Amino acid sequence: MYTVEFEHDVTTITIMDESGLHGDLIVDAFDDLVYIRQYDPEMDLDFVLEIGPKQWEDLINAIHSPEGMFKTITK
Repeated sequence: MYTVEFEHDVTTITIMDESGLHGDLIVDAFDDLVYIRQYDPEMDLDFVLEIGPKQWEDLINAIHSPEGMFKTITK
């Protein structure tokens, strides 16, 4: 299950683990960067990754790609 929320400067996607074994995966996508984070209750902190929008686009495309090496071309 997931939610998508739009605000004036950020799109937030929250992906919930329905099994309850893992923390929610939260993606905050801005025009110039994307944060991917997940809370760790044992350490009481968020683990945060910062990637560029192009990397985010490549990640989304990679999920739907067969094995191999690819280059995303933006028109």
